[in-house]
Amino acid sequence: MQYLQALSNPIRTVIGTIMRFARSKDNSSAAVKTMFFSILILLVNMLTGILTARYLGPTGRGEQAAMTNWSQFLAFCMTFGVPSALIYNAKKNPKDAGNLYGIALLLAIIFGGLASTVGVFLIPLWLDAFSPSVVLFAQLSMVMCPVIAISQINNAMMQVRGEYRQYNIFRYIVPLSTLALLGLLIITGYISPYTSALAYLLPSVPVYVVVTVRLIREYRPKIKNGWLHFKRLFSYGMGSYGNDLMGQVSIYIDQILIAALLAPAELGLYAVAVSLARMVSVFANSIIVVLFPKASSLEREDAIAITFRAFRITSTAAILTAIVLMLIAPFVFTLLYGPEFKEALTVFRLLVLEVSIGGGTMVLAQTFMALGKPKLVTILQGLGLALVVPLLIILVPAYGLTGAGIAMLSSVILRFICILFNVKFVLKTKIPRLIISRQDIQWLRKTMSNYIRRNPANG
Repeated sequence: MQYLQALSNPIRTVIGTIMRFARSKDNSSAAVKTMFFSILILLVNMLTGILTARYLGPTGRGEQAAMTNWSQFLAFCMTFGVPSALIYNAKKNPKDAGNLYGIALLLAIIFGGLASTVGVFLIPLWLDAFSPSVVLFAQLSMVMCPVIAISQINNAMMQVRGEYRQYNIFRYIVPLSTLALLGLLIITGYISPYTSALAYLLPSVPVYVVVTVRLIREYRPKIKNGWLHFKRLFSYGMGSYGNDLMGQVSIYIDQILIAALLAPAELGLYAVAVSLARMVSVFANSIIVVLFPKASSLEREDAIAITFRAFRITSTAAILTAIVLMLIAPFVFTLLYGPEFKEALTVFRLLVLEVSIGGGTMVLAQTFMALGKPKLVTILQGLGLALVVPLLIILVPAYGLTGAGIAMLSSVILRFICILFNVKFVLKTKIPRLIISRQDIQWLRKTMSNYIRRNPANG
């Protein structure tokens, strides 16, 4: 009994520390919590990917991807930089946050409707290799565009408010609901490319409605000084829009082009490779959520320093994870997805490197975003996109999926070099160290130690 009591003390201490960490609102815990939830989301997404690959096969998986990608792609492409502009302006002018949110919501509805209209007319021209029923389903999915656009505004507002716990919970509920629906479809025998596509699209709707109602009740936004707030959002938004657009295009452009250049089965193989490769993006994506609002409130030198430190830590973690994934990939593809998906092994290895470098590039881009220079990031992203599109068009028909991987990797390397070039010559500062050092590790340990000291265990 004494042994059990002695054992329970450190257990209670650990549990107490974890609970306080979960309730904490400081930046270090917010970043770690966001990363933790991002890992959970990636694991859930991996499970959904395994289920769809196993039960639909390469062709069915390709059809399902074609039906679900377009609504997200067009909705994200037509935000016109409003989410980033909302974060920047609400941080700079906290008293106007509610009215800025109201204008941003109105713009999201307008831009989302525009995305829906574009999609309905563009999809039949692009998906001519797919069956008419797949094309029709993809057109109907365009109704989701305004909902997705509003969700981006809500996510931005929660970041402004520092509500990372709520932000992460809402992010997690959607893929978890998709997994549950896919399981139900499999058990009942109703799994198909169409029903699985619905399982991906529908769970987000009630979540987005709940978050929107909650924020509207909190702020009761009015269109007071609407023109002033519109100009603030529009000015910064159009500067950052290119960055947002290029970022989203870089996520989806490969699958969008492959859908037009190759058969549905090849798109299915590529979708599985992309899904697994993006596991390493968890490190960069998690830190960016916290880094941009934080760096926007700092002086120039401090913003540069914190961004490069975040880059060194996240890039090291991403590259180590990428190496492990590349080593175990031959076993993973056969075990999880089935032997027919081993054809995606080579492109996966290229993509996991591309995702690692791309994540680090976007972390470094937060320096310019926080210093009010979003247009520069737009130009850098544009250079990468200007290279990747022709490379995909040339290499995919000639070399198939491997050509797609080479095109994506070449583009991200160019963007990384360009952003370092601009740190040196536009910000006129020496490029800080890129490789993680003992000081970075000590800083990370000290940050965690300071947190524990500020939050000692109870009893």
